[in-house]
Amino acid sequence: MKRVLINALASTAGGGRTWLGNVLPWLERAGGTETEWTVLVPPMDVEGYRRLVGSQVRIRTAVTRGGIVGRWWWEQSALRRMIAMEEIAVLVSVGNFALWRSPVPQILFNRSDLNFSPEFRADLARRHEWGMWLGQLIKSGLARRSIRAATINVVPTRAFGERIRVAMGRSDLHFEVLNFGFDHDLFRSGRGRMVEEIRRLREDRTAWRLLYVSHYNYFRNFETLLRALPELNKRVERATGRRIELVLTTEIRRGAIHGGYDSTSAARLIEELDLGPYLRMIGEIPYHQLYHLYDSCDLFVCPSYSESFGHPLVEAMSCGLPLATADLPVHREVCGGVAATFAPFDPGDLACCCADLLADETRRAEMRTAGLARAREFSWERHVSQLVELTRKV
Repeated sequence: MKRVLINALASTAGGGRTWLGNVLPWLERAGGTETEWTVLVPPMDVEGYRRLVGSQVRIRTAVTRGGIVGRWWWEQSALRRMIAMEEIAVLVSVGNFALWRSPVPQILFNRSDLNFSPEFRADLARRHEWGMWLGQLIKSGLARRSIRAATINVVPTRAFGERIRVAMGRSDLHFEVLNFGFDHDLFRSGRGRMVEEIRRLREDRTAWRLLYVSHYNYFRNFETLLRALPELNKRVERATGRRIELVLTTEIRRGAIHGGYDSTSAARLIEELDLGPYLRMIGEIPYHQLYHLYDSCDLFVCPSYSESFGHPLVEAMSCGLPLATADLPVHREVCGGVAATFAPFDPGDLACCCADLLADETRRAEMRTAGLARAREFSWERHVSQLVELTRKV
């Protein structure tokens, strides 16, 4: 029996948890009886993930100290000993950083565009976030060395693979493209009682609702979106007679820090531009209730300037929600031509793009149909099957 070790210790939030929660149930079936999987998960999530698997998948964890540096050191030392003791045949590293000089073939998932984004580094410098800037420089160096250390490098989109080639100046680098999956039926099931914030949204449909699903951070480019709101409202009222309201699943206020990102500057912008009438910040919504949120809005807008995939884009398409996105190769690839696009740092272009969509019912109807079809093309079953094939390949 072949033993495969998946190192997912870094999957503590967001996309990492989404990946584990969807991949684990499929591993049992996709790997067959000839493969035994061991999956290292964060300590706080062990019991939850054990409920998702059977006898062919073992859930384990490890306690590390010292943040990302401590985890990296544990991986470079203790993980190597674990591979030898348990006779692991293939290592799958899903957190952007590889085991250097791995004693077995290694498949590395490259997931963070920030490690290759000059826009992000420039943004940090503009904000005088020098500590974060230095930390990102170190992560970028580790990510680049990790790519050279891996046997097979995986990316979620072709566009992201090309982004890495350009950043590293290596046109010869090869990447396997494994699109992230999506469970269309599970997402649309909307289990549980509807949360109060969404119920209120559904009761009042007098304004055009724009939705952006993201916690606050710098690379999601909230400031460009906020600067666009006054002009956007003016254009939409003139064309349709209705005002706009932006719905956010985060809290932007002075002193609020989300994952190390300080939202104070964005809060000042809200005050300076008097954006209160255009905003509704409802905070984080449980995943199983997100369908109701998308279904309560008229347009999904994504101004992010740094992405490797973009799960909310697929979620929005699966709900038939028209899309306006920053014009990035990754966004164009994921949306398959369904979305309208605007220049990432141009508030005027964003306002014009969204206003034109809201004034054109025919175009929005076409987007709804095309988006539903495009969302069906993403599958966790296919994703896991491709991963299994890669472990066999090495």
